Amino acid sequence: MQQGKQIDFWELLPHKGLGPIRFSMDKSEVQCYYKEFGTMILQKDESIEQKKKDLEDTFKQFSEFFSEEDLKIAMQGLEDVGGELGDVVTEYTSSGISLQYKADRLTEIFADDRAKQLHFQGIPIFSDDPTKLLNSMRKVFEEDPVIKDKELIFRNNNIYLFNFIKEDSTGNCVAGDQQNRTIMWRDSPRPLSVDLAEYRHVKLPT
Repeated sequence: MQQGKQIDFWELLPHKGLGPIRFSMDKSEVQCYYKEFGTMILQKDESIEQKKKDLEDTFKQFSEFFSEEDLKIAMQGLEDVGGELGDVVTEYTSSGISLQYKADRLTEIFADDRAKQLHFQGIPIFSDDPTKLLNSMRKVFEEDPVIKDKELIFRNNNIYLFNFIKEDSTGNCVAGDQQNRTIMWRDSPRPLSVDLAEYRHVKLPT
């Protein structure tokens, strides 16, 4: 009997997650895999209630500069934004992987260049030359990415790459800095995103 393909823990899976970890998993399920990520170094609570508390503390600290009406307006703005963002918690690990949860469900994975084992179909994400990776993604996705400054986006796959390639002063695309590269992939388009009309389609270097 033919066995199913073994899942590589460090494989980036668009629309799905990372290896065996799936978007929409409960945080308690994902935490079973945390030993692979090294040490948990920070948890950032971005829930609406926490943001309200932080906002109130800030207004109290600078009360001579703000009125109660200012606080009321700021709180209303927070409520409006919060309706789209929801209660968000982000956990940061020593391996360079960050995991974001909304209502305790995994919605986003972020990686910086410390995540050396991360790959897409066997191609290292953080290799010296990103050309092979980006062209492989373009071919597999059958999608031309869009770019603005240093951010490259595969819109249909909710993948956001920073500093892999960048626009130079003439509008041409060149390799980005090898350091400070990041990649983020999500189960849906990022909330409160910038207007993608400001981005342009790019022909990747071969």
